[in-house]
Amino acid sequence: MWKLPLPDNAGAMAELVTALSPVGAVAVPLSDEERAEFVALYEAYDRRLGNPSAELQPEGISRELAQAVHDGYDSTQKGGRLKRLRERLQASVPRCPFCGFAAVTALDHHLPRSDYKALAVYCRNLIPACGVCNQKKGKGVGGDGDHERFLNAYFYEIPDERFFRAECSLEDGALVCSFEVVQTPRLAQDVFERLTYQFEKLELNRRLQPEVTDLLLTVKPSLQMMAEAGIGGADAVATYLRFTASSHQGSHGLNHWKTAVFHGLAECPDFCENGHRIGQPQLGA
Repeated sequence: MWKLPLPDNAGAMAELVTALSPVGAVAVPLSDEERAEFVALYEAYDRRLGNPSAELQPEGISRELAQAVHDGYDSTQKGGRLKRLRERLQASVPRCPFCGFAAVTALDHHLPRSDYKALAVYCRNLIPACGVCNQKKGKGVGGDGDHERFLNAYFYEIPDERFFRAECSLEDGALVCSFEVVQTPRLAQDVFERLTYQFEKLELNRRLQPEVTDLLLTVKPSLQMMAEAGIGGADAVATYLRFTASSHQGSHGLNHWKTAVFHGLAECPDFCENGHRIGQPQLGA
């Protein structure tokens, strides 16, 4: 759901050569023509913004060579000869860009490794992710329609608009919070459709439930103090929640789930009036 800085690909060919140089085995040589094919492949991948295409299955790269690259990806694991590739991609991403809350533990092949073997170690095809999102995404790049495809977290354009929203309400004394991706004036239709597909595929409404619970516990003491001190009533609570949303926006981004929650709470009159009394939050379906 959140965009990542584009990783430097200046070392992509060196990483490819490392992938083709197994420890204790004969390295797979690359001819000048094959090197040129990989350079062209990586350029085509960037040009197509990571979208699937026959252009990304070049005839100049043999099946055997592509399989060797596919197998070489295994060396990105801890202790492997390509471990620095994994480390540099994960180093600047403290939380999974798909869900926004889980720790990064995996590298997701945006275009599946099994289908695009020659791209198996290209850094811009490797998205740092948590294990759950990586598993739920699966191949995640095709379906009956073009919208049934995950966005590449490095390439897609997002507007400076709040399109990830949380609708909050109080039901039987408990908070119900439902998330959705909404269409905004400058959010491209294809990006909106693919974000919606991605959101549903990852089951984020369900998976965000315990995160909302923990987040609310961080502000409940402040809400209780304001209520007990008689500070400003519901209007003051809404102002506090909007300020908290702005703070999270500065730290995490305009469309981070925490930003969405606090905006949603500020826009819920019942919560601003009675939020200090509620029990454990619930998440809407």
